This record gives sequence, C-alpha cells and structure tokens, in this order.
Amino acid sequence: MEMTTVGEYFGSAVIRGIDEGIGQPGVVQAMQGSPRGGALELMTGVPGPSGPAGEAARSFRWEGDIADQAALTALATKLGTAQAGKAWRVLSTGALAYWNGTGFDTFADAFGALGPDGEPCSVSIGSVTTGPANSGLEVTVAGTPPNLILHLVVPRGMQGKKGPQGGPGPVRQAPDYLDGEHPDGAVPVWDAVLEKWKPASYPGLRGPWSIVNDRAWDGGAGFAPSQSGITAATKTVAQLNIPAQDTAWRPMISGGVLVRSVENSDQFTTRIDVEVRIGSATGQRVAVGSGHVTGATTRARLQPFFGVRSMTPDNPIGVVPAGQGVTLYVVLSRNAGTANYDYTMAGSQIVCMARPVGAV
Repeated sequence: MEMTTVGEYFGSAVIRGIDEGIGQPGVVQAMQGSPRGGALELMTGVPGPSGPAGEAARSFRWEGDIADQAALTALATKLGTAQAGKAWRVLSTGALAYWNGTGFDTFADAFGALGPDGEPCSVSIGSVTTGPANSGLEVTVAGTPPNLILHLVVPRGMQGKKGPQGGPGPVRQAPDYLDGEHPDGAVPVWDAVLEKWKPASYPGLRGPWSIVNDRAWDGGAGFAPSQSGITAATKTVAQLNIPAQDTAWRPMISGGVLVRSVENSDQFTTRIDVEVRIGSATGQRVAVGSGHVTGATTRARLQPFFGVRSMTPDNPIGVVPAGQGVTLYVVLSRNAGTANYDYTMAGSQIVCMARPVGAV
C-alpha cells in the first residue's frame, strides 16, 4: 500500500469560508479528510471599518474609436491631467481605454454583444451658453423619449491675441449722437440743450452758380448780346437760375457787367448801375454794381446789397425759402443823368453763392 505524507494530504485539501451567522453560539469549525482529499471550513469574520473616501472620479468624456494599442501609446504623449476622463474604444482588442490623468486604465469587458435596436428618437438643440474657460463641455438632456432636447454649456476659449487697430466706427452709433433720421447731405452740429450731436443742414456756403459771357452753368441762355445806344431806364441782360435748397438762404453775389454812358460834351452826368433782383426785374434787390460817370467803358463790379441800415441773422430781407428754386435777374439801371448807354456782353459775369440762414 502506497503511503501519503501529511503535506501531500493537506496539499489536496479545499479551504472555504462559510457564513453560519457571525457570533452565533454553538457554531464550530469543521475539518474533514480522506485519502482522496480534504476540506476545511472557516467562518466569515467580522466586517472591518470603512476605509477613507477615495478621490472623485473624472467625468466620462467619450472620444470615439482608436485603431490599436500602438495608436493609444502615441496618443498618451499628448495627454495630461486636463484630459482626464477621456475614453476610447480600442478596435483591435475591443477594450475600453480610460485616461485617468497620468495613464490609461483598461477595461477588457466594457463592450458586450450588440443589443436589440432601440426605438427611434428625435434630438434637438436647446440653449447654448458659454461656460468658464478651461471647463468641460456640459450637456443636459431634457424632455422624454422619443423627443429629447440637448442644452449645452460650451467652455469659453482662451483669450486671443490683440488684433490690429480697426477703422473708425459709424458716428451715428456714438453715445453722444442723437438718434433719428439723418437726411442726405446733413452734417453733425452740437445741441447745447440736449448735449448731443444732431444732424442739420450744411451751414456753409452752397454753389457756386454762374453765368460767364454767353454761357450759364445749367446750359441756359447767358448774358444778352452787346447793345449800343440803349434808351430804356432799365434793361434785363441776364437771368441766373438757382435750384431749390434744403434750407433757407440768402444770395451772395459777385461779378460785374461792362457799361458806358454815351455823352458828347465835357460834362458827364449819366451813371449806369447794375442791380441783381430776386424773382423779377423789379423784385427784391440783393446786389449792386455802381457805375462810373466818365463816358468810358467801365466794369460795374457786383457786391451784396440789401438796402437796410443793419442786417441781423433773422432779417427776412433777401431770404429765399427752403425747397424753392429762384431766378436772379441782372438789370442795368440808369440811376443818374439822361444819356443813352452801351452794354458789352464780353467780360460780363455773375457768380452766386448761397449762404444758409438758420441752418444750424
């Protein structure tokens, strides 16, 4: 008969724990042995105290599939603590690789067999807001299947580099500019009461409009042909058309007309003046060119003249209303003496500038 040593005997024994009630009276340990094997039953001990709380797990951030372990190893060189929680499925092994901040934890059985097809679901995007820089993407699912709504909190990007200096913005968007309509051609002027800039008609001179010899600015008739021996006390020699303006204005006239009194004696008493009148040959006088009592051809130079002792900004003399076109008449006038006179077209000229009245 072959003998078996005690060591060999116990080497084939099975030791297992049993739970027959911790602290129950009358419960004993049992040991059984036979030539073919043995068994030792040990009672379950008393549970030990709870250990310290572990570090909170990182949020799970699914990154998709990766080819194999080599690709995963190469990827590890680009990851740090900020990427903790990212996870990939390794296609070559079917395992789940989870980046814990310093290395990968691998879960071989994370993916099981395909389950049955689920019910179709409609997912729409709800609110999209910006979270703090370097924070994770936050996704909140609302609604009930099959109609779900995703609310996203997207982390703010890093501060970019300062760009080049931009051009000036629209003046109308400035906080000290009055809101409202801004007509074409208007300019900003300061309103001391509102303490804001506001649009107003251009306050400067408009024009010029002119007639030189036989040509007018608008292609119309110029000065009348030269004439000798004129007997009439007054004679219109030109009509200057001025278009309507967006503000009331007063004409500022310059230029001159060539005239000569015809007197055959040693005494010269006749003076021929040039006048510019509004609307007709007898309308409001707005410019005068004084002639000379010489009997020689002279140029009566035009300058503004309104026939009042004093002129103030609100004086209506010579004012053309806004939105109204006007014709200025150039009139020869014998204001002294009785002799006939000559008029010469060549060298005659009238220039009109419009000075706004109350434009600001």
